[in-house]
Amino acid sequence: MEEAERRRAPRVARSLMIRYQPPGKRTWLMSSLRDLSSGGARFLSEHMFAGGEVVEVRLVLPTVSQPVPLKARVAWTKPWRASLLEVGITFDPGDAGIQRTIDEAISGFLDRKSS
Repeated sequence: MEEAERRRAPRVARSLMIRYQPPGKRTWLMSSLRDLSSGGARFLSEHMFAGGEVVEVRLVLPTVSQPVPLKARVAWTKPWRASLLEVGITFDPGDAGIQRTIDEAISGFLDRKSS
């Protein structure tokens, strides 16, 4: 089955940033998102993640004034270029308001794309 067929929600490729805190680390790292959906995201990292690890993330969205805090689970990783990995995460917003914020941002991006 192709990757696109497994996706449950449309993805948008936008120049957005994500802050993330690898498990067991005190520092926050930052990366650009490769794509974003209402259920997850893909980004580049120098940090090695294990599948299933829980990661604290902050999505930097232009639709809200503060980064959106949520937990995510590492769904997969794969080598990219040099020492970077592509990391796929699924969101666990834990709050309907946070999920609504993400959904509204995605909807806005898709509306602008189709205009």
